[in-house]
Amino acid sequence: MLEYNKTMPRGSNLDRVRGSKEQLAARFGVTPLRPGEGGREVWVRAPLDVLERFEALPAGQRGAVIRAGLEALGLLEVEDAEAHE
Repeated sequence: MLEYNKTMPRGSNLDRVRGSKEQLAARFGVTPLRPGEGGREVWVRAPLDVLERFEALPAGQRGAVIRAGLEALGLLEVEDAEAHE
């Protein structure tokens, strides 16, 4: 008969062993998403040098680049106007 491993975290112990979301994020060198933020995986077609620079940015700066690009193209205002209708 197999013996139960009592040191393995299970169920209700997992949160205690793993820690809070903030502690878990700190272990991986990231910050948790703030209210209103989200993350997505999308494919982007661009020249390789541009993609390499974009990938090298931290996640927060990538978001700022996307926002700045949408604002520069006038696409962010269109989305905001449609959302208010």
